[in-house]
Amino acid sequence: MQPPPESGLRSVPTNLGPDQVLVEEPLLIEVGEETILTMRTPGHDPELALGFLLGEGILASANQVERLETVPVGEDSPTARVRAHLTPGVTLTPLARSRLSRAHAIRPSCGLCGLASAEGLTRALTPPASGQPATTLEVLTRIANTMRSRQHLFRATGGSHAAAIACATSGEVWAVREDIGRHNALDKAVGACAHQPLAEAAVVLSGRGGYELVLKAARLGIPIVASVSAPSSLAVDLADELGMTLIGFLREGGGRVYADDGRLEDLGSNA
Repeated sequence: MQPPPESGLRSVPTNLGPDQVLVEEPLLIEVGEETILTMRTPGHDPELALGFLLGEGILASANQVERLETVPVGEDSPTARVRAHLTPGVTLTPLARSRLSRAHAIRPSCGLCGLASAEGLTRALTPPASGQPATTLEVLTRIANTMRSRQHLFRATGGSHAAAIACATSGEVWAVREDIGRHNALDKAVGACAHQPLAEAAVVLSGRGGYELVLKAARLGIPIVASVSAPSSLAVDLADELGMTLIGFLREGGGRVYADDGRLEDLGSNA
């Protein structure tokens, strides 16, 4: 039986028989009078919209959104849409409109729109509290293991990214989300955890730790980012500039610590 598109999977024929592939379809996010079109794997669309608006610095708080409306797809509206209704009295600032218009232009292949250093990217951000929250590589590895156990789309297709957001101290996982895009996976997880105390959280990523994902975490006040693969040089510079914790190659037995500010209690034996 063909799985519904909202499951994120589709069966396609191959020379070796039917195979499951990830669905990739457009989503239109509407906020105020502005819109942005993104490609994503269907599922958790309202979370994706909210996480995108927060992670790109377009909105400062989830409380600025009164409700998220999924607009039914029909003949007059063939593209899936999520409409963010702002809380009365909230309007998009000129900076927010600028970020919305260029949010998908700032990617590794496109440069930094004139911002060529970590200092330029972090100038308007507030550094997290030094040494807080306390965690260990063992706790972060447990979070990664939980994330891996919930990567249902990856097990079916081998083609999805995942992001987990968890309490950095206890390791309690608040959300795991998957998507064909790694930015979308993090946005979906952020949208699911928007009302959690993110200053006490850690993000664990299934792929590499690129600067865009570290920057999203910084805008949200999340002080710890760990990935199962390598970070980029700019991601390291960003984390170091802001006093964040950045870990790569998070696997069984530890990880490689690229930046820390006193949060890792077992840093001495794993650095």
